[in-house]
Amino acid sequence: MLALAATVLPGFTATATPAAADSSGYHIYAHGFLSNGIAGFNASDTGQPTPVAGKPMPGALNWPQTPTPDGRFLFVAPGSNPQLIPHAIGPDGELTAGTPLAMPDVPVDIIISPNNRDAFVVVGLQNAQVVPVRIGADGTPTLNGSPVPFGQSLDGVASGTISPDGKQLYVASLLPQQLLVFDVNADGSVSQAKQRASTGVNPIYPRITPDGRHVYVIDEVMGSVTGFRRAADGTLTEIEGSPWPTGFLPHVPSFTPDGSFLYVPNMGSGHISSFAVAPNGVLTPLPDVAFAPEKPGTFAESTVMSPSGEVLWALGTDPARGGEEILRRFTIGADGVLDLDESVGVYTGTYFANGRTMSLVPGR
Repeated sequence: MLALAATVLPGFTATATPAAADSSGYHIYAHGFLSNGIAGFNASDTGQPTPVAGKPMPGALNWPQTPTPDGRFLFVAPGSNPQLIPHAIGPDGELTAGTPLAMPDVPVDIIISPNNRDAFVVVGLQNAQVVPVRIGADGTPTLNGSPVPFGQSLDGVASGTISPDGKQLYVASLLPQQLLVFDVNADGSVSQAKQRASTGVNPIYPRITPDGRHVYVIDEVMGSVTGFRRAADGTLTEIEGSPWPTGFLPHVPSFTPDGSFLYVPNMGSGHISSFAVAPNGVLTPLPDVAFAPEKPGTFAESTVMSPSGEVLWALGTDPARGGEEILRRFTIGADGVLDLDESVGVYTGTYFANGRTMSLVPGR
């Protein structure tokens, strides 16, 4: 029960006419765990975000959304009607829903391979499984072999990531407090878990450095980050000095594109934790930065990094507005320290930023 409670705790109304995307900008999509609808924004490292036309309604109780690396499709997976729903991303960021694929249990995370073709949906509030999926040229998902079980009841409140070479899938299994390592086969199917590395309490949202050398997982209840070195075969060895403290209920983190800095929003604290990443994987804390200092009790839950690596976007939950989500922008200094851009505070019209509820897609 503690695990589930920690998972669902919450963390300037902007009114503008939908506008075409800046060719140097990108699209940001946000949905709420406890509300229907995907809110899209055309954004850049400077200037105000502007709404994308339309608001697809995939369903509520929706933890994950993930774009393909090539920026052509955005996938969401509602829990109220367990399925994987593809959306084609238009030139101005508009979303067009495609043919969904039914899931065998409640989807908790979606991981897409760097090849844009293979995807893996982690499901299972009852029985945890990795569901391998093949993405067609038009974005239509189909099953790609049999689901691979990895746990029992509640273990599927899990999340994952894939290595930059696409050879290993890493899944954080919540109740056993483990980070599981799966090999990805040439046909996009996955092996049985070949390693179960111990983590802190409530491991969620693992991330791999862009060079593929280190893997980090958020320890939600402990308020820390556990780090591992990644061997050539994808297996893990914990880094000395790990874990490193964060705030209360840390959640979806982001790396800069060069892997030099790691940012961790805290769903139960008012700040974002920042770290410098050494070549050996050791983390050094940087100054914390408040998410919404003018709005006490409004905490960040999810982050995404701009393609330039000069801006971090964070999505949080404002209890004073019934849990409505607010989008904020931070600039990143040469030393990795964040600076809140106080001019950007966009309410999305979606509610409770719980899960991987935000994506950034470069413009095409």
